[in-house]
Amino acid sequence: MAEKTLYDILELSETASAEVIRAAYERLSVLWDPDGPRGRTEPDAAIRSTAIKEAFLTLSNPQKRAIYDRRLEAQFEAEVIMPFWTVPKILLILLLAGASCGGYVYNKNKQEVRARMEADKAVAAAKAVEEIARAEAEQLQLQRQRQQNAAKADERQRRERDVALYALERDQRSRERENQYAMERERSAKFQAEARRQNEELRASSLAQQQLARDKAELCRLERARYGRSISC
Repeated sequence: MAEKTLYDILELSETASAEVIRAAYERLSVLWDPDGPRGRTEPDAAIRSTAIKEAFLTLSNPQKRAIYDRRLEAQFEAEVIMPFWTVPKILLILLLAGASCGGYVYNKNKQEVRARMEADKAVAAAKAVEEIARAEAEQLQLQRQRQQNAAKADERQRRERDVALYALERDQRSRERENQYAMERERSAKFQAEARRQNEELRASSLAQQQLARDKAELCRLERARYGRSISC
């Protein structure tokens, strides 16, 4: 007998929608409620209720359901690939045939054990799916953390480049201002030197004119003293 799947526990097909899954869970959880009428008469009601809940928690979550569907698909492919008529299966069929011939009848306790085993398998499958989903979530979180760290590192490098570029531009502007100030000082020094030269030339010219005037006045005085009149004036 094939192992029951979570879809079998909820009495659904593998193409059931989310609404159908919820409706089946609500119906079966009420039907197999351990405190309900059927739950008080069926010894495996608690086991079935737990299995129904675990199946719903897995199939109602899209991520967990996708993981579980992949497991079912892989299991199905493995069963298809494996030859059916193996020695253990032949022995099992012979054993079952002998038991059937002997009029073997399963009692209620055997049914309870089988139901418990199936429920345990369903719970284990649901927990395995949950562990896989948790591992994938942790891997995704780790990947996001790595991306965030890489983004932070890139942002830090960008800021460092911006700071270095700003410092370079600042130094360049400072050197340009210093060169400009030096050129202005040089022009100012040349202008002041030219102004001093012109002032000195004007002063020398003024002194020469004053000396010429004094010499002329002295000549006129000498002429008046000698000749009684000024000839040059």
